[in-house]
Amino acid sequence: MFEAYVGRNQAAIFDDPVTRKGCELWLAKILAAYGENGESDTSGGVDVEIVESQLGLCEKTAEHIYSDFTPLEIRYRPGSRPQLEKVVAEATRPGMSERETVFALLRRCRDNRHRGLASPNLFYGGSEEELLKRGAHMCNEIARVFVCLCQVAGIPARVHSSHITGHMMAEVYVDGRWAWADPMKGMAPRLDDNRLANAWDLFCDPQLFERQPKEFWDDVRPSAPSPEQADHYMACQMARNRDCYFHPKEAMAIGNYYVWDFERYTFPWSLRCAHEERRQELLAELLRLKMEAGWPTYFSNEKQFDETLKTR
Repeated sequence: MFEAYVGRNQAAIFDDPVTRKGCELWLAKILAAYGENGESDTSGGVDVEIVESQLGLCEKTAEHIYSDFTPLEIRYRPGSRPQLEKVVAEATRPGMSERETVFALLRRCRDNRHRGLASPNLFYGGSEEELLKRGAHMCNEIARVFVCLCQVAGIPARVHSSHITGHMMAEVYVDGRWAWADPMKGMAPRLDDNRLANAWDLFCDPQLFERQPKEFWDDVRPSAPSPEQADHYMACQMARNRDCYFHPKEAMAIGNYYVWDFERYTFPWSLRCAHEERRQELLAELLRLKMEAGWPTYFSNEKQFDETLKTR
């Protein structure tokens, strides 16, 4: 239905020129960071290839994205990725509901940074099995780990991105509807009626982050420098989601990524950015665009943030 706007053409779906420009800059930044496939033995790979399935999430596409865009059929063949099955078995237990399973896997991904190498960022990339061994927790890496683990557990899942702010998250199909989750931080917010919220719900009402119950924040694990700064970190995460990831001019996208399509992707390891000077130029241009479009200044300088955490 929106085939002409998928992948590298996704910016064209956005009517707002700021959103469209931001999406274009994001794609250029991804290519500067990872390179094109074939540039070298370590260039391109899954972090570029995953872009090809993404469709911008906006008013024009929301109905399609929340109906027909992602097939709900699970085509995973048991035994084909045994290491992922082992992680699912360790993180869950028989008799769990779909929702309980999702939260168990979300917590496992949230805590992955404590499960692998002491220095997980010595290199980047790799298959989901390698990311679990490495203790990877960068957003794009742990988002696809979460998506794959959910699918191995029999639950449909897909990736969600906020391109301009720069963050990859996920959605999972649970209790008969798509629900948003941030596997890097352990977040899965609720609507006011306690159903799980999806990305479009949050875009339409980002103040939902101010109305989360205490147990929502209990599941979020801060990466604050010290325990004394944890409350500040939580409040900043509330505001960052409300004001940045779901900003009115954000270029959001949903992408399909399937654990059973392993052979479609390549998983190189990389030690450094493909084109660092170009990436820095694009980051500076994105920062100017965000500041002009009304992104809060605390996004790039948390010392300017002075809110307190709001809950129900």
